[in-house]
Amino acid sequence: MSGRVTRLVKEPLFHFLILGLAIYAGYAWLNPGDAPESDQTIVVGAGELGWMRTSFEKRWNRPPTTEELEGLTKEYVRETAFYREALAMGLDQDDTIVRRRLAQKLEFLVQDLIDVSPPTDAELEAYFDEHRADYRQPDLITFTHAFVDPDKWGNETESHAASVLEGLKKADDPTGGAKELGDPFMLQLYYPERTEAEISKLFGGGFAQSLGDLSLGAWQDPVLSGYGVHLVYVHAKETFPDPAFANVRDRVAEDWMEAKREELNDEYRERLLEKYTVVIEDDAPSDTVAQGESSP
Repeated sequence: MSGRVTRLVKEPLFHFLILGLAIYAGYAWLNPGDAPESDQTIVVGAGELGWMRTSFEKRWNRPPTTEELEGLTKEYVRETAFYREALAMGLDQDDTIVRRRLAQKLEFLVQDLIDVSPPTDAELEAYFDEHRADYRQPDLITFTHAFVDPDKWGNETESHAASVLEGLKKADDPTGGAKELGDPFMLQLYYPERTEAEISKLFGGGFAQSLGDLSLGAWQDPVLSGYGVHLVYVHAKETFPDPAFANVRDRVAEDWMEAKREELNDEYRERLLEKYTVVIEDDAPSDTVAQGESSP
């Protein structure tokens, strides 16, 4: 028996348990009966019960049983008790996660309370004119590329690319020539009707923008990507006209409402910050900073 006790005393978990009991005992001794009687009463009213039932039904598509509702109630009481004790001990102070969560909750609350009046047709048309490019269908480009692997050719990459380019220009079929003369590539060689955004995801923004400047029906000088060097043949480009306002009115109205909510949110943030005086203190005195800057 004494051996078991000795082993128990040596366990790190036992030490943590004793330390935890000491902390809570010390807190209880320093704060005897500080909490008002109202803070020591947990009320589970009709509103809380209704919220629990509604949350349960949304998740499980059925109302909770009596036993399940009792379990939800017990969990609510436990969470409330722990929450109040944590606040009483100041555990919410200087906590980045708690501060950020409360700030986000306030922002969500403000967004829910903002009431945006429906826009007039004049307001929608003005918004459409200002953001017309956002509603135009993106251009489509069809291309083939031959890959030149810099890991394989090293310092000879540029000269080899020039040699491949000459061979591609003599090939009857651009796609076949790219496969025959280029190095193996992990992705496709032929891409039909792709947008700039889709090409950017595959090859990077610089590559996608370069393709927009290339002429049709001929192999071009090397274009770079994160993979290496590419010789590109553009088969076709399809450009779409600006849409008529009537065809995109519903989408414009949604975007206008979202932009208006964001505008009102910004106004609220600015008014809120006007209530506060912001003081930013330097980490070190100015003479110390000056001395540090002049040091070698």
